[in-house]
Amino acid sequence: MASFKAIVVMAIWTALIGYGLYSVGAHENFREPLWALGIGTALLVTHMVNMAIYFKVAGEKPFQWAS
Repeated sequence: MASFKAIVVMAIWTALIGYGLYSVGAHENFREPLWALGIGTALLVTHMVNMAIYFKVAGEKPFQWAS
């Protein structure tokens, strides 16, 4: 259940970042070098925060499929 909670929190965080990127027009300006650098950095930070969220909420136990 901890893995499910972590995945839900990660999905909310990722959706907020996606909304933020969409709001500032990242999808329209991704070919501009400075925009691309900023977008890439935002996505990298998002991924790193997602990993931190998962390990903070779910702990060190990996997700296990129900049998």
